[in-house]
Amino acid sequence: MKRYVLWSMLVALLFAASLPAVAKENAQPKYNIVEVKHLTHAESTDLPADYLTWTYDRLREDLAKTGIFGKVVEDGGAISDTDAANAVVLECKIVKFRDTRLAVGEVQAEVTLRSRGDHKLLQQFITKGVPINGGGWSNKARASGHNLAEEIKRNLK
Repeated sequence: MKRYVLWSMLVALLFAASLPAVAKENAQPKYNIVEVKHLTHAESTDLPADYLTWTYDRLREDLAKTGIFGKVVEDGGAISDTDAANAVVLECKIVKFRDTRLAVGEVQAEVTLRSRGDHKLLQQFITKGVPINGGGWSNKARASGHNLAEEIKRNLK
């Protein structure tokens, strides 16, 4: 009898643990398609072009994983006419970049979301200072792209 109760509890626990994953898979994205424009930076921030490219690539990858956007398209990517009416454009401008050689630095961006068809402003915000790890520019870019995607997700929910 004890064995039956333990197995029943285990099955119930596994079932309950799988429910959030199933609900997440069935959740509809808030925006069907997003075109992510290349990153820009304020004149006061001097950043290497490679850093901007690597951050942009990681940002697009991680935005696709957030579930907020059904499809993530690169800057200038093809969007069908039927989908274009429901597409949005995401622009990120790095307004602050603080790099410390010994500790964790931070990056802050101004994010603008517009409808693709009529360019109507849907949302605009400045991210809090998101942390970036030390190391080379590629490591900083990966951390920046990932953390910016998380911050965008948090603000667009």
